[in-house]
Amino acid sequence: MTPDSSPALTAREAAILLALLAQDRPISNEELRERYRFTLVGAERRRLNELRLVESGKVPGHGNFLFHQVTDAGWARGRQELAPRPVETGTLPAGVFFAVAEGLHRFLERERIAIGELFRADPTGPADSPPDGSAEPTRPAPTADPANGNVGTNVRGNVGENVGGNVGENVEAAIRAAYASLAAGPYDWVRLAKVRPLLGGTARTQVDQALRRMAREPDVRVVPDEDQKSLNAADRAAAVRIGDHDNHLLLIGPA
Repeated sequence: MTPDSSPALTAREAAILLALLAQDRPISNEELRERYRFTLVGAERRRLNELRLVESGKVPGHGNFLFHQVTDAGWARGRQELAPRPVETGTLPAGVFFAVAEGLHRFLERERIAIGELFRADPTGPADSPPDGSAEPTRPAPTADPANGNVGTNVRGNVGENVGGNVGENVEAAIRAAYASLAAGPYDWVRLAKVRPLLGGTARTQVDQALRRMAREPDVRVVPDEDQKSLNAADRAAAVRIGDHDNHLLLIGPA
């Protein structure tokens, strides 16, 4: 079911979904009540369960408490629910906001970025939203890059020959060169499954270490594909583990 045809969520359902998503773990109604002063029960729970956005059930060893966890479909839907929407009448539990804020706090601490970078409305470039997977981007012809000699002229053929003669000596440069050959421009998301084959014989551990290091740089984003059902075997094999998630997409562009 595409986002356009999927049933709309009420503001309260969407808010609760985002709150659960921000926790990134099974969480019980009891904990939701104690920490955030709301629960997922009744019609709201049934609807999120029926839409397969949230799984709810009891956990052995935890009595009769009902635990909730966002599914892969729920993670993909969460991105959709962050988009602007008409304001609805009614109120939402204040705890929903703080549950989401807790997740944002973890992200800022982990990525070591300022809160201004998270919330800045940048008018100087296009929004860095991930692709919807519906079409392959149009790729321009490679061009020379003064910073890397003639990397742009033959990066597809053999990245290793154009980055200091040995990819192992500068894995990050090789990754950046491969990205440049695949991306339609800055702010374009490229799959790691397409980047890795361009890195020659570089050891996977070296590439993974470089990607984790690059993910902390201001002009680089390495993220999971939120549409988990769209992943194929190559995507899963090429993923790099960072923190608690397998990441499949790479973006390099001006910070």
